[in-house]
Amino acid sequence: MLLLLLEKKKTTAPELARLFEISVRTVYRDIDRLSAAGIPVYTTTGKHGGIHLMDHYVMDKSLLSEDEQNEILLGLYSVSAIPHLNSARMLGRLTTLFDHKLDWIEFEYSPWSSIPEQEMQLFNQVKQAIFASQLLAFHYIDSNGEASEETALPVKLIFKNNTWYFQGLKQAEHQSSSLVTYKIKRITELRFVPGAYERTEAYTLKKEELIEGKNRGQYNDMEGKSKEQPELQLLFEHSVAYRVYDLLDPAIIQQEPDGKLQVSLQLDQGERLYSFLMSFGSKVKVIAPMAVRKELLRRHQEAVTLLLEDDGHKTEDDGTI
Repeated sequence: MLLLLLEKKKTTAPELARLFEISVRTVYRDIDRLSAAGIPVYTTTGKHGGIHLMDHYVMDKSLLSEDEQNEILLGLYSVSAIPHLNSARMLGRLTTLFDHKLDWIEFEYSPWSSIPEQEMQLFNQVKQAIFASQLLAFHYIDSNGEASEETALPVKLIFKNNTWYFQGLKQAEHQSSSLVTYKIKRITELRFVPGAYERTEAYTLKKEELIEGKNRGQYNDMEGKSKEQPELQLLFEHSVAYRVYDLLDPAIIQQEPDGKLQVSLQLDQGERLYSFLMSFGSKVKVIAPMAVRKELLRRHQEAVTLLLEDDGHKTEDDGTI
């Protein structure tokens, strides 16, 4: 209300009630609170009456230095660019209030294509469930292509690698609750589980469990299933170095004298790993473990067989490939 009054100078109680979706009575209670806090806000009656601030009143900005004001705007600006979050209105008001413009930086988190309407609906439903402590049931496909029916209590939304995830508490059979991470775009048939949900001690999260999946590694799908994996050693051709540096932590990349890149990392040996490796084609070599190397070779051979199934790929003279 204060920001609105600073911007518009004067308004009315019914207008504020409509804007904030509250009662007129609540508007006047909030105005009383502003007045009690030392803000010179007044109400007048009559044809030209309304709610207004004392003439020439300016909010005291000396509480924040110029650098602090820029940091606040920068943070809000970055958040306003994240898909599904709408803080542009507040950003505009604070920009006016602080008399600053952020024309030296631009954020763009959304993909080149437009965000599917279904994904936006899923995001809003998960957010609603978090606020209402409501269980969700849904159909889910993990990164290995395995389908499952899930029921979880969402507790936190996470934006990482240009996509949304949520962490939820899942009650495993004959076990205590576990924290699992789901990729929102892989969810279908989402529905709210009817009935009130009781938070027991088993479902009370410790703060450290909610800090970006601290003990769950990266934001892979269904991280509750993750286990210790052998170290993967890869050798990339120099021609794909730009992709390697884009996708992996530079700290684990070692450049060889011939320009090739050697990388050691740990990834679950599932579809996600092999899709990653095959996307480099002949530009990556698996040094270890041998099991991954053999499986990658099998998949490449299978792909070649599939491509050559058409008789048009055979020569006309002897029929050999």
